[in-house]
Amino acid sequence: MSTWYYAGAERQPLGPLSTDELKQHFHSARIALDTLVWRDGMMQWRPLADLAQQLGLLEVPRPAPFDAAPAAPAAFAPPAPPTVPAPPTIARVEVEETAAVAAVTAPLERMPAPSAAPAGGRAVFNLGSDPSPTPVYERPEIIERMSAAGAGEATTSRNPYLAARAPLQAQPSFVADQNVVYAGFWKRAAATIIDGFILSLVVGLCGELFGVILSDLAGGGELATAITTSLSTLALNALYFAWFHSTFNYATPGKMAIGIKVVRGHGEPISFLRALARFFATILSTLTLFIGYLMAAFTARKQSLHDIICDTVVVDKWAYTNEPERQRSELGLVAIVVLGLYGLVIVAGVILIFFVIGLAATTQRFG
Repeated sequence: MSTWYYAGAERQPLGPLSTDELKQHFHSARIALDTLVWRDGMMQWRPLADLAQQLGLLEVPRPAPFDAAPAAPAAFAPPAPPTVPAPPTIARVEVEETAAVAAVTAPLERMPAPSAAPAGGRAVFNLGSDPSPTPVYERPEIIERMSAAGAGEATTSRNPYLAARAPLQAQPSFVADQNVVYAGFWKRAAATIIDGFILSLVVGLCGELFGVILSDLAGGGELATAITTSLSTLALNALYFAWFHSTFNYATPGKMAIGIKVVRGHGEPISFLRALARFFATILSTLTLFIGYLMAAFTARKQSLHDIICDTVVVDKWAYTNEPERQRSELGLVAIVVLGLYGLVIVAGVILIFFVIGLAATTQRFG
């Protein structure tokens, strides 16, 4: 006696049923010809329509004669539960909505393929459409999409169910051959003002503290304290500029606020040693009565003297990236505010100096 199973609305196997019970389910419209059924000995699930002729489902039952005596009801005896193997799990079919969107599959256990063709000349029908000769996760467009998302390991292992992972980048990517907006004199001046304010508060205090500590350890006097303080301050300034220019966004906090950065002549990031050499090259720009700094207002690529010496340029923060259209040549709100406040401080200082001179002259005349 065959034991049958059929697929429910949620594609789950239901049963077991005997052949007669299967027929009763069909005649009572609980299952239809397109319902998937399976019994022990079948290689895979098949639509009931494929087995309708074999089971005699399409034959119209003959009505009983009117004069026939009703059959005596048989004594009820609960049937013993049959011992049958568990049905195979119904595999959900992969569906690809469009050529550009890969199908999301939720496969369960699949029946293993037979090692040889079944004997007896019976044809074996596969449910649904034939599988694609190339799995979805091995198609070129899917591999390219996963590679772009940074899932290099997923493409290597050919596992479509691994989550895409992108490598962390502490520094922006470099893109060459594009239009570049160079930072002009006033942008660089505003960034220098911000950095000078930070250095005077933090580095100045730390340099003096280190100088006093080193002087006390060496057992020196006031001259030794002054020398160690100056050297400590110089070293901290050098580390400040060299470290910021060679890491993060290749810019000091002042340059980050203005939206500019320091790179090589062709846009490559600068190393720590080059950034350190650039700092000491600024001494030459200072010794030339600051003419080395003023060169940024007249050179073609807005380079100061120390930039020319070290082959560096100061550019917009979006230059040499994959978003060059975000570059801005205008001064910017932060730079305008910083330069305005600094100008007010200078004007107030000049007025104060003249006021003190006048007050001293008045005091001397009437004193």
